[in-house]
Amino acid sequence: MSVNKVTIVPDGLDKQINIPVKLTWDYLGLDMAIEEYETEVITEAIGVGRDFEISRFAHAPDVTTNNTEINYEFYFYSGGSTYDINNWKINYLGEGFTPQDLYYYTNNFSNSFFKLDFYDNTDEKKQTNYLTVIIPTQQGLKMTTPMQRIIVDVRKPKFVLDYVGDKEGFFLYWLKKRNFLDINTFYMSAKFYNAKTGQFTKLMTDNETDGQPKGPQANFALGSNQYDFDSNVLFYYIVNLDYKNQTYQVVNSNGQRLGTTVPIKWYEYLNPPV
Repeated sequence: MSVNKVTIVPDGLDKQINIPVKLTWDYLGLDMAIEEYETEVITEAIGVGRDFEISRFAHAPDVTTNNTEINYEFYFYSGGSTYDINNWKINYLGEGFTPQDLYYYTNNFSNSFFKLDFYDNTDEKKQTNYLTVIIPTQQGLKMTTPMQRIIVDVRKPKFVLDYVGDKEGFFLYWLKKRNFLDINTFYMSAKFYNAKTGQFTKLMTDNETDGQPKGPQANFALGSNQYDFDSNVLFYYIVNLDYKNQTYQVVNSNGQRLGTTVPIKWYEYLNPPV
């Protein structure tokens, strides 16, 4: 075997020898590939991330008074002729509550509430409920009523909601951006949950057609069918969102704004007799 002899003679200077060695890194970039694969699998499993940031929409100020409050009135059927508008009253007594229930805030009263549902359309077969607002019975204005031998102040279903005071139900919390759900109009329905009976009472609107009120059912002509009406109109108010100003307005089917100088009125709906 022939071998090249190399003699290195020290001369007091540092020497450097370059020895070529072939290196093959089979696992170069493997960690990066694993991270890319994890990202791909997570994307397939849960999809692309979307912005679900929520904004608070307040009731838009009245253009004349600049007042921001929103007014609700709820009328319950108290008995008597169903063609007499005066038999729908703004109090809880028609729902079976006693003055003692109202005055002492018993559980069956304090656990009751109004439920406002916001839909994308009025077709019950196709609509989707995107938003719900609860108005508790502990809020609201007061009225006087006899209780045993004294007169007491109790809550009534008439609400003035604003930034201060009674404010639960004043704000709507909805998506800040419209790139996921592009919705600026909702259709609002209302129900009352009676904790004393454990049942919901459906409420109808006070919309007008040609200047004539069509709700509640007492406003129908005597002897006419009080259950023959357009449910797409008389069970919903229209709520329009203003994304730029983060506000909302409520209007009826004729485009009349409600909740400011004209309160939003809801009336107990009477089911057809069995």
